[in-house]
Amino acid sequence: MGEHTDTLREGYEAYGRGDLEAAMQNWADEIQWENPDAPQLPNPGTINGKENVAAALMEIPNYWESFSVTPDEFIEQGDAVVVLGHTEAKAKETGKEVKAPFVHVWRFDGDKVSRVQLLTDTALAADALGKL
Repeated sequence: MGEHTDTLREGYEAYGRGDLEAAMQNWADEIQWENPDAPQLPNPGTINGKENVAAALMEIPNYWESFSVTPDEFIEQGDAVVVLGHTEAKAKETGKEVKAPFVHVWRFDGDKVSRVQLLTDTALAADALGKL
């Protein structure tokens, strides 16, 4: 396991405990966060800046009764780490449960995350939220 993988593993664990501050401690202030460009989902497209990303992540409970992100595999190459995993959630409005695979591509600049791309099955999430 590489240094960046260790950093991300700690971040996912902190997020799972509900400790957003610890999860974000190794993010650059000017992080570029690329959600799927799916207008039927909350916060589509690119979010710039650590504070803006934190604000978007804090909105998750507005839409989801429960929400967990589980990394299953880390693949590190140079300054990039690809994380394969799954999200399990229950939508507040519809009560529908969803389990969707994801790919998160994290890019580091030195020891800080500078960019992340999140890829997932947007149709599964939109359906659970009643947006299809």
